[in-house]
Amino acid sequence: MAGAPTGATMATVGDLTVQPGVRSAYHLHPNTEESIFVVDGEIEFRIDNSKFRASSGDCVLAPKGTGHGLENVGQSPARLITIYPTASPEREVLSDVEYDDVDPGEGVFVRGNTEPYEFSPGVSRYDMVGDFLGSSSTYLSELTFQPGSVAPNHYHPSHEESMFCLEGNLMAVYADDNGVPLATGDCFTCEVGIRHGIYNESDSPAKLLAIHPVLNPPPRVDVD
Repeated sequence: MAGAPTGATMATVGDLTVQPGVRSAYHLHPNTEESIFVVDGEIEFRIDNSKFRASSGDCVLAPKGTGHGLENVGQSPARLITIYPTASPEREVLSDVEYDDVDPGEGVFVRGNTEPYEFSPGVSRYDMVGDFLGSSSTYLSELTFQPGSVAPNHYHPSHEESMFCLEGNLMAVYADDNGVPLATGDCFTCEVGIRHGIYNESDSPAKLLAIHPVLNPPPRVDVD
């Protein structure tokens, strides 16, 4: 959804569907960490020599150079959003190792253990990946916009931001254009230094993933 083919220079974002019983190779990324957000499904993750489960709303961080893999252990297709803070992620396949069954650890955002907070009137937010999760270069949030709500316009002086509409219909602000539609499944990447924002003019709530290839808090300048 975002990466070198779409003009992004600082991040790669993928929308992945995994069928029941499908198991990925155990692998690592020598040049980047990876964040994996579980939109729907029941996933067994392998990180280093640990094995644990995560489900809808959870997010898992695989540090740079650390072996990891996953398997859909549910009965229906699973959907994942994969995020790399580079436009050119590298991948090396490894041999499997012995895994210990554990509870989700420090590198896992567990939805049920966290409450959202109010980001702006009518906009609630979960911060899912950042230095608090052990990240070195990713900041990921999920925002829910109630009808009529607005995330203030701003720009980032030194990094891009990718915005993925997870659910519903939203409108993006981009440079001088105040009405760029974002429907479910659309992803929009804003370049460094360009004015942008999000608002919900529909009659239903909508959800957005805000993806920053920097640590928290992402430097920003608010504008009209």
